[in-house]
Amino acid sequence: MAYRWTMHRVYDAAGSDTSGPSPLSLWWLARAAAEETLQGSPLAASWLKLFRGHLSASETYWLQWAEDLAQSAELRRTYSGLYGRFTARALLTAHLGLSRFISLGRNGVEVPGSISVERIKKGDIPDWIAWDDRAARHVLCEAKGSLTANDFLGTGPPKCVVEGKAQFDRVHCSGPTGTLSPARWVAASRWATELRGGQATTLLWDPPSDHEPLPEELARRSREAMTRAWLDSLAPALGWRDASELLSGEREGSAVIVRAKPGPIPHEADWPLANTSEAADLAGARARAESTPRIVTQVATTLSTSALYQADWVSQERPSEKVALERRFVSALVTPYGVRPIRGAADVEELLRARDRAQTLEQPAMLVGIPLGLDPAAALSDDLWLDGAGIARSQDLAVFDLRRIDVDGGEVKAA
Repeated sequence: MAYRWTMHRVYDAAGSDTSGPSPLSLWWLARAAAEETLQGSPLAASWLKLFRGHLSASETYWLQWAEDLAQSAELRRTYSGLYGRFTARALLTAHLGLSRFISLGRNGVEVPGSISVERIKKGDIPDWIAWDDRAARHVLCEAKGSLTANDFLGTGPPKCVVEGKAQFDRVHCSGPTGTLSPARWVAASRWATELRGGQATTLLWDPPSDHEPLPEELARRSREAMTRAWLDSLAPALGWRDASELLSGEREGSAVIVRAKPGPIPHEADWPLANTSEAADLAGARARAESTPRIVTQVATTLSTSALYQADWVSQERPSEKVALERRFVSALVTPYGVRPIRGAADVEELLRARDRAQTLEQPAMLVGIPLGLDPAAALSDDLWLDGAGIARSQDLAVFDLRRIDVDGGEVKAA
């Protein structure tokens, strides 16, 4: 499966400051992009090819964009911001286990029974409120992306972190029992490009706060409310009005069966990198990466032993899956032309035609879906399936490359 590495720095509320090389699966990025797309962000066609339309063809180890990311300054800012949001979600989800991201919009958001986030000052406010199931708490999240910053691996907080911290102070959070003090994470990316060079760097920064885990029963209710609000935000793109419709037992009649085999995508069957016919030699890229000086900040603790992390893939690529995946999903087809919910037999036929076009490298296509039987009250599952065909777990949004899966929609009836 496709990975790109960054120098990754983490500063947590306890004052630990660690950094080191860290891999980021392009599937985590694609999943973040899919979630953003279903929740209303403009469709960015490049993520449908796992970002290969923009990735450097000469650097296949570090996360480096082709040329200068875009030709005009306006487009560079647009892609930097868009990819910054994708990468932030991917980091916060893959590294910290956060989930159920809900956009705050311009003035905040209210999640009945869980949390209300209200703007109290002028200026930008954070991007999302999310849920940390492991710590039983809400989390305010802010995404940043930069092509020019040179302070990500220095001492003290980078400029973007200072700006992000200020945004947290422009909202007030409350819940059923009164004022809430969520955790506050800034997730930032310092991009490297072929033209500018530089070290690809990602950053997770948690300013100290007085947040505390919610009591068990309140945490359970908050988790369910956050999950339902998250499903409300996804449901229209999947063809349904809200979470109640999406979770209805009637959805069984429109769910498709996905079968995905383990293993990577063969090189000859993959999309070319950055519009070239051949990718650079991976061994050579790794050799260059291994000769790059490692930069370690104030604390000499490696990321893989940081108390924040429970996952091996923080410091190494995740091994290929050993068993196939078979699961039913309420789903939508995503192509460069937009999102098409899969609700009836005609939609399944178009899904299969899109798969044929994708397999001949004519047009990229993804299948995005919610697993049938998702329980809003259940904790986020640990049964992650991540391989060349896609990324899935039983209580979360899944994304698949249509080229690499079998889709059975034989029981789907006319809508």
